[in-house]
Amino acid sequence: MKHYEFQYEIAVVGGGPAGLSAALAAARRGRKVVLLEKNGYLGGNATLGLPLLGFLDLDGRRVTGGLAQEYVRRLTARGQCFGHRTCPKHNSVTNIDPEGFKILAVEMCREAGIDVLLHLEACRVEVEKGEIRRIVLFGKGNEVVVRAKIYIDCTGDGDVAYLAGCDYESGQPDTGMLQPPTVMFTLENVDTGRLFDYIEEHPEEMTYSATIDHRPGYDADYFRASPNHVFVGLRQTFARLREQGECPVDRETLIYIKSPKPGEVFVNSTRLLNTDATDIIGLTRAEMEGQLQAAKLADMLRKHVPGFEKCFISSIAPTLGVRETRRFRGIRRLEQDMLLEGRVPEDTIALGAYKIDIHSGRDRTTVFKTVKEPYGIPYGCLVSAQIRNLMFAGRCASMDAASLASARVMPQCMCMGEAAGTAAELALRTPNNLVTGDAQRVVEYPLCVLSWMAFSDETRRRICLSVWFKHP
Repeated sequence: MKHYEFQYEIAVVGGGPAGLSAALAAARRGRKVVLLEKNGYLGGNATLGLPLLGFLDLDGRRVTGGLAQEYVRRLTARGQCFGHRTCPKHNSVTNIDPEGFKILAVEMCREAGIDVLLHLEACRVEVEKGEIRRIVLFGKGNEVVVRAKIYIDCTGDGDVAYLAGCDYESGQPDTGMLQPPTVMFTLENVDTGRLFDYIEEHPEEMTYSATIDHRPGYDADYFRASPNHVFVGLRQTFARLREQGECPVDRETLIYIKSPKPGEVFVNSTRLLNTDATDIIGLTRAEMEGQLQAAKLADMLRKHVPGFEKCFISSIAPTLGVRETRRFRGIRRLEQDMLLEGRVPEDTIALGAYKIDIHSGRDRTTVFKTVKEPYGIPYGCLVSAQIRNLMFAGRCASMDAASLASARVMPQCMCMGEAAGTAAELALRTPNNLVTGDAQRVVEYPLCVLSWMAFSDETRRRICLSVWFKHP
């Protein structure tokens, strides 16, 4: 077995939207940073074909800036993103080219001088006196030991925090059920114009269950007006085909994301019920079942849906799109009341505005609840309450199940990552490099200057907490 040992100031584990942003934020501020990723590419869920949801609030105001906006700007300049568009159902959609994001992620890491190691997963975390001393990772017969002053867990599942023995919660509070993951896949040769003609003639296809909020105007004219859209519909077709035994997925509707490329759509309609994506047996079953569902669903669309008659699968996403697993205990916790009341605490490091979007883990239903005003994600949600040199960003951060259902979208994960990377860099300037203490003492640390309320607009932009201004 090959053995490597490395020493860094900041180690970021997980190279998805949160981890990429954390590493960039710290490295651009001059720190020696390593970014460790299990896949052979960077970008995580941003490379699966999913849209960037949550840039705009209910009134069309942009609530997300910083690195998240930089990704959009750079992709748009390359023709790989349409920018932001208001949406009657999702508040806003920002569609991107997933392969373009992979390339951009590598370019930005090299520009910032970040050391990247791929094909590695954490297998052991050594904790001594309340601090992580080192993490051990494994891949391709290589053992890699990384020592750092501060660790940021952006693995989504919180693998580092879990191996360090940190407390966590998962699932819905009443049932413990996890939201189901999805295997994304790409269809080519789709004639979306024929689909829009069909739904204009059959508006009943765009009706939804009582648990799904949306505003008027989500119709054929909306979809025709711009390729920058996410389509959720065909509820009547899915119900009819399910009764006939021809619908292979536990979904009420078709969901696709329009690609920047002509005739290409990314389909988000497989559903893997009763799946815990942190269990290797369940994860294997879900990956394989999702691939089979993709093939069956493509066949169903070809046979029964106008515009899909000549479609074919060009790719199936290499990793599962996971909505929910572990959420770890921080010194603060984002909770549903904060979202519904639009609270923006003084230690806010990012704003969120996406709807509460809970997919049932045991049947085909979805709860889609409106968030009327932007809410603040507190800094303390990113700081471990148990390990002094550990932070987390993304969907493993400290929040309840309903809050996760909103804050898990990628722009907010990017903001959490950027704030964590910025905070980690600031922590290295404090005695003992501490990023936290107990909840009572943390207010004494300089890190709490990350308060969104306390900074000028220029400083907020520089460390990207979130900038809230009118969308043009």
